[in-house]
Amino acid sequence: MSEPDLAIEQTPASFDKIAGRLNLPVDLPVHFRPLKLPALVFWLFVSGTALQGVEAPLPTSLAAALESRQVTASVEGAGRDQLTLKLHNTSTKVATIEVPAGAIAATADGSARLIVLRTGVATLPSGESAELSLPAAALSITQPTATSLSFTKETEPKLQGLLLWLASQPDVPKSTAQLAVFCFRENIDFAAWEKFLAAAHPETAASVPTPSDITQAIDVLGLLRKIAPEQTFALATDNGLKLRALRNPWCRAKAAQLYGLDNGDGGVAPDLGQLLHTKVGDNCPICRQRALLQQPANDL
Repeated sequence: MSEPDLAIEQTPASFDKIAGRLNLPVDLPVHFRPLKLPALVFWLFVSGTALQGVEAPLPTSLAAALESRQVTASVEGAGRDQLTLKLHNTSTKVATIEVPAGAIAATADGSARLIVLRTGVATLPSGESAELSLPAAALSITQPTATSLSFTKETEPKLQGLLLWLASQPDVPKSTAQLAVFCFRENIDFAAWEKFLAAAHPETAASVPTPSDITQAIDVLGLLRKIAPEQTFALATDNGLKLRALRNPWCRAKAAQLYGLDNGDGGVAPDLGQLLHTKVGDNCPICRQRALLQQPANDL
């Protein structure tokens, strides 16, 4: 007695139909075609899934995917240093979407613009959704935070060198990249960066700048000189940053090199507090002389 539901003999035509619906190649070995349906489905599940994994599509730019209506997308900002791209694949095929470094997302009124710092890629099966987190930086130090944005066709030529450098430096902190962006676009000094940090983190505004903030600025100064040695930056001529950096044990040696105070023998520049009087209690000649004068005299 036949089993019409579970033991259907597969003709080439019916096999091709099943394979086509499952998005699998139809040119399978001939000896698989007469298999009964349960065995066929099992083979398709094991082998067909692997084949789909191997045949990943080449990346498509987000702009091209949106234009062809292959995907739908929405962009959300998380403060000034992160973009979240929500994607949904509306096509019948697997889609791989790429957002390149340098892509710019903006609010509807253009008051806030963020630039993607590193390329992001997402692969979506047909009908599926995914979120892609993209490290970003604000393009202006005065712009407000934004939550609803959309990608534009704008580019920022001033940042091409920085973006190329970041592509090979995956561990660079976001705040370091942000300060570099402001320096290239708006040539800010350290005082402006202090205000930005205080506004971004009001709970710790009283402690700005921290030794870490000063060290970060020196790191950016070295980065600016590496990427654009011919340019003059306000950060490099900021005497307030120079004084703080030379007194900061975290970055004193690097600061001495950047400011041309290194004698070339690898020695560490001395603490500026031992040379100049900047506040009461410095271990400087003035404070040492004052301490001697305050000692009681030894009467003979």
